[in-house]
Amino acid sequence: MSPRSSHATRSLIRNQWNAGRPIGLALCSLFLFGSLTESKDLPPNIVFFLVDDLGWTDINCREGLDSQRFDNPGGDHDSRYYYTPRIATLRNEGMRFTNAYAACPFCGPSRASILTGKYPARIGFTNNNTHDQKQGRGPFALDEMIFTEPTEPELVRNLDPSKETSLAKALKAGNGYLSCSIGKWHVYSEGSEGYSPEHHGFDYNVGGGYRGQPAGGDRPGWDFYRGTGWSEEYFPNLETANEIYAPNWPTKSNGDAFENLGYLTEALTFRALEFIDLASKQSQPFFLYLSHYGVHSPLQAKRRDSDGDGTITPSDAEVHASLFKDRWGRDARHSINPPKGSESFHTRYTYASMVKSIDESLGQIMDRLDSTGLAENTVVFFYSDNGGVERNGFTSNNPLRSEKTHGYEGGTRVPLIVRGPGIAANSVCDTPVTGPDFFPTMLELAGTRLSDVERASTNGFSQIQIDGVSIVPLLQGNPSDLHRENDPRTTNDDGAIFWHVPHYKHSAPYSAVLQSNRKYIRYWEDETNLKNRRETEDGYYMSENELYDLTANPGESGSRNLFESDQATAQRLEAVLFQWLANVNASLPTAVKRENENGATRNWYSRWIADQDASQNYADPIRQAIEDATDGDVITVFPRKPSEPLNFSETKKGVRIDTIPAIASD
Repeated sequence: MSPRSSHATRSLIRNQWNAGRPIGLALCSLFLFGSLTESKDLPPNIVFFLVDDLGWTDINCREGLDSQRFDNPGGDHDSRYYYTPRIATLRNEGMRFTNAYAACPFCGPSRASILTGKYPARIGFTNNNTHDQKQGRGPFALDEMIFTEPTEPELVRNLDPSKETSLAKALKAGNGYLSCSIGKWHVYSEGSEGYSPEHHGFDYNVGGGYRGQPAGGDRPGWDFYRGTGWSEEYFPNLETANEIYAPNWPTKSNGDAFENLGYLTEALTFRALEFIDLASKQSQPFFLYLSHYGVHSPLQAKRRDSDGDGTITPSDAEVHASLFKDRWGRDARHSINPPKGSESFHTRYTYASMVKSIDESLGQIMDRLDSTGLAENTVVFFYSDNGGVERNGFTSNNPLRSEKTHGYEGGTRVPLIVRGPGIAANSVCDTPVTGPDFFPTMLELAGTRLSDVERASTNGFSQIQIDGVSIVPLLQGNPSDLHRENDPRTTNDDGAIFWHVPHYKHSAPYSAVLQSNRKYIRYWEDETNLKNRRETEDGYYMSENELYDLTANPGESGSRNLFESDQATAQRLEAVLFQWLANVNASLPTAVKRENENGATRNWYSRWIADQDASQNYADPIRQAIEDATDGDVITVFPRKPSEPLNFSETKKGVRIDTIPAIASD
């Protein structure tokens, strides 16, 4: 059996773009963009509305404004507690994706994938750039960790415009899109320069820097969501957008209105509305990347939703009571293997106010598109960068297992709604899609060929490295026309999507693949250690190899791990995963494992272990493992890169040396 895995929708995308026409447009221009002839044939405007940490079940798309009921076959697990009528309206006017995923279950890498069309593993951006990228930040005791992370030089801390062509530059290369990034950026590190949105081709940057969240509540007076802590240090250009961008930015008379705002989400929305006003007066299409800091921590409600201190408690006469009082409390619908101890669901008042503010922001954007006459020729994407946060009771992802930072569905499955000309109203798509797909999708919507981007690039941009696939066929209602071919050695449509997190972030390091509704997770940790550690968020244990049928077990109950009972599927998916790791040259956790001939682990070796334990006096983990080996032992080497050459010039008779992932070199 030939290994297959992930790299992109190679043949179809590459051949049709190189032929001078983006996929689907030649066939569906009248269907998808029938209104373009009424707008002087301008390609559509694009609004990408990105929410931070919004969970798959954190929205309600069943009811719109004035209690309007929608047919919502894709919303079986909508919240009955959070009230989101404007998100519901968007869903009723467009397509909801029930199996949309983030390329990484936490912020920075997920955003890098959206902006570049590449998996985080391909560009090495696999950890949040502002965090210390050394071990010890996860829930495991230092003396229990087996692997090391890749060394820091192998990790990318900045999304570098001299190396990566991101969306704004790509859209400009085609039809000259006017572009604006508003809000969270978070793809470069503190102290770095030359990596902010304007360096990536955005004409305007409002509120986006290296920081990934407003500061917490431990600094008196720094209530960032509520306004008293706004500063140019945290949110560049947010308060001085007019001064920075005059005379093109809307008039300074808006300053007084801005000063009256009291909440960060409102402030970012205000600037986004200004940009839409500006763009409506231009003769070019626009791209608005509105990236909210909400609903990321710290939990801070609007003052007017609370008793004035920004914290909502059950005793407050808070704003939601009249809207969804019957929805408060326990949500009994979540009955698919709920983890023990998770009997209560969406009950956090303050978080509900933050979700409400996001819903109001989307409503204002939609209203402004209507009032400026732009709605008919604008595609709106509503998406979250990763799953919801269950730690400290922020929200619940039930029936999905676990939360942000984890490879389970609660960390990776996210809401996605797309509305635009020609997209069927109140439609549902269950085909899996992922973060890198937005790059080729937006380029196809814009009528931009990847070959044009390649020619315009000054950084060696190669379309063969784009991992995403255009989802325009899905927006057309033609899922059979979507081809996700990941292995450059084949033209097979394997449909697989991938994750790779080689770090300890509330979880052991892992890689995962989803194909045909079967999900295989490989943890890069010792099985014995994993069995001794219960996940604090949901009460399950991780296992070195996990296989789930997401149709029968969307909650990924550990008791229904199919790895042992369906070895054929597990081995096939492991081959797909390992080949993909080699294709993208992923950085892996590294160590050397020595087992006896029966598979019982004798010892682990790594530079990190030697550094932590003075009794482990060795410089070369492989050589030390060979010296310690006895007849019949098997030494398994986990290299830093799947393609890393390993020279075992010295070994012992009766000792076998393997590499993982060994299949990548077959």
